Amino acid sequence: MKAPVFAILLTAFAAAQSTTVNVKVGNQVDTSQGVNGRLQVAMSTSFQLAGWSYQFFNQVPGAPGPLTALNPFHTRVQVVSDGIPLKAPDTWDFTELNTMLSPVQATGDHSPEFQIGTAPAFLSDVSGHILPASYGAFADMSANLVRYYNNGGFDVAGTHFQSPMPYPVTWWGIFNEPDGNGLTAQQYVTLYNTVVPAMAKADPNIKFVAVELSYDSNFVPAFLAGVTAQVDVVAAHFYSTCTQRDYDQVLFATVPGFAGRVQTIYSYLNRIPALAAVPVWVTENNVNADYDLGNGISACNSPQKFVLDTRGSGPFFAAWRTLVFTYLGQAGTQALYHWAFGTDQQYGEVDGNAVPQLSYWVDYYLSHWLPSPPGQDLLQVTESGCCATDFAHHWRGGGGLPLDTTTMAARNADGSVVILMSNYAIQATYDNNGPGVPRTFSLDLSGLGSFSSATLVTLDASTPRSGPALTPVTPSAQMTVTLPGYGAAFLRLANTQPAVPATRVQNAASYASGAVAPGELIALFGTALGPANPGYLTLTNPRLVANSLAGVHVLFDGVPAPLTYAAAGQINAVVPYSVAGKSTTQIQVEYLGAVSAPVSLPVVATAPGLFTHGGSGQGQGAIVNLKDGAINSAANPAAAGDYVILYGTGAGATTPAGVDGLVTAPPWPQLNANVTVTIGGLPAHTAYAGPAPTLVAGVLQINAQIPQGVTPGPSVPVLVAIGNASSQSGVTVAVK
Repeated sequence: MKAPVFAILLTAFAAAQSTTVNVKVGNQVDTSQGVNGRLQVAMSTSFQLAGWSYQFFNQVPGAPGPLTALNPFHTRVQVVSDGIPLKAPDTWDFTELNTMLSPVQATGDHSPEFQIGTAPAFLSDVSGHILPASYGAFADMSANLVRYYNNGGFDVAGTHFQSPMPYPVTWWGIFNEPDGNGLTAQQYVTLYNTVVPAMAKADPNIKFVAVELSYDSNFVPAFLAGVTAQVDVVAAHFYSTCTQRDYDQVLFATVPGFAGRVQTIYSYLNRIPALAAVPVWVTENNVNADYDLGNGISACNSPQKFVLDTRGSGPFFAAWRTLVFTYLGQAGTQALYHWAFGTDQQYGEVDGNAVPQLSYWVDYYLSHWLPSPPGQDLLQVTESGCCATDFAHHWRGGGGLPLDTTTMAARNADGSVVILMSNYAIQATYDNNGPGVPRTFSLDLSGLGSFSSATLVTLDASTPRSGPALTPVTPSAQMTVTLPGYGAAFLRLANTQPAVPATRVQNAASYASGAVAPGELIALFGTALGPANPGYLTLTNPRLVANSLAGVHVLFDGVPAPLTYAAAGQINAVVPYSVAGKSTTQIQVEYLGAVSAPVSLPVVATAPGLFTHGGSGQGQGAIVNLKDGAINSAANPAAAGDYVILYGTGAGATTPAGVDGLVTAPPWPQLNANVTVTIGGLPAHTAYAGPAPTLVAGVLQINAQIPQGVTPGPSVPVLVAIGNASSQSGVTVAVK
């Protein structure tokens, strides 16, 4: 029997109007994607430092809070024009640089990328392009910048120049977009090979970001063929357009080309064994690269008028940036930087009052729910049913977009899975910042097993400036998520949630619970706090302990604490010095995007505890005999009159103020509180009490003399009083 033609037409029409895409998520890792099957995209943001922008933090004093909360990876500061502090030969002025870079160093991971974007005017031609004869002078300037931040400064004509910030700068970018700023590939090779060795001589521990390419893909192989200096990263910049008039479909269609160019750079690197492990970063990324050149004229389309492209901060951006993240992540990109943090509706993540725009929340959830490090396993995903794009053609070297939605699934080390869904379905061919159209994601999650909880975050036209709601949903094998137009959704499936009881926040030496003090080393005990395989202290540079470890953050009123250990049941952290002067502080643990309930604890000036040899907080102290540098014990006791070294924590604030995570080096800060020591009930002379050299700020060292007249024995009690508080009883020293 034949079906009526009318019924066939109706069926075809209904299929054409379907808005549901079927997504099957497998349990297998897709090793063809990412970095050997791993998603390793660290998220970050950027600033430009010049005369027109250096007052940003003075004008927007609330900006450091949301900047730190964004969790940026090596925040990038591009220093150009009069932001370069060398104004003339031997004439330096760091006013602009310190005004902006110092607040950046005080936020996030305290480890920005300093991109030396241009040369001083006197080393350049009339077009602002560096002269080849100036490469040596540019190298000398760059080496002095390293000394300024990392090695105690430098002297010129009797004047000493040294950064006011204690945090060194480890990451350095060498020139901005040389392919678009007057340099041939060979000239850039010569410049790079001249500058990098001079900087590395000033500090051998620094890292270098090379090229920061604008567009010319031929630049990379020419650079790699001639480079002899250290290369730690090769970077590129990607924008979808340079004109506001381009249609939405044109911008979306450029994204596969970004991924293709990253893969091409990797193919070049892989041909050189010494550079095969070098990662590719995207250090600038946004919708539209155009800007006001002055007098309202478009930089890209002069003499046309510049028009602000608000697609950079609205629902279009949510769809576009998550699409970019997916494609670049699958191509193996290892960092994605937003351009730029605080500007306008075209570029900014926050506005002039530090209020987040939708672009901020998109990057926030990419950073927090898909954090790198540690990164995630990319799972196999199959999409079908809806809907083919009408812009699947090639565009700027890309392979087109076959569907108008994209889904990515990533599995964390704790077994949780994050599903990222992007809806870039256009309403009309000629839309420019259009609304998009609805798409429903029908998710088949049966291959993943069961989960006890699920949380959904949607980012679209309805998202308030204060941020999206986290919506609990019931996990099941079949789930649906609908986006009404341009936007993105994150679905997090999990079986655990970090939990820390207030009574289990304890002094890391004494294990006393209760109040915390600035700089105190603490141990937090609970469940689902970190990885099954412990993560140990890492340094973001030789002088700075990281405040992110294996996907773990510990936040004190939103400020990340330095971390020395992270595991599922225990985290060791250092209380930030910013709690000084507060009566209480609120503590939360974040692990792989899941956040514990807040714990409120009182803050005190000091909370002394002494470390013990067995790590229990009792018995033989972690004490060294100063005379021979050997560990004090019953088998190696100290004599009356000898000095011993005690180690502890909880000494509180210092002068100058303590610096979170800094490895202690001279000049030693002075403790604000008085320290006294008793050994065997007798007062002990204290030769030194202060930060422990070469250890993280917050570790206390006391050099105390065994009193004459003390009763010898293998377990002589030791007590330390700092301010109005005393260390735990039960700590002993061996005396002969």
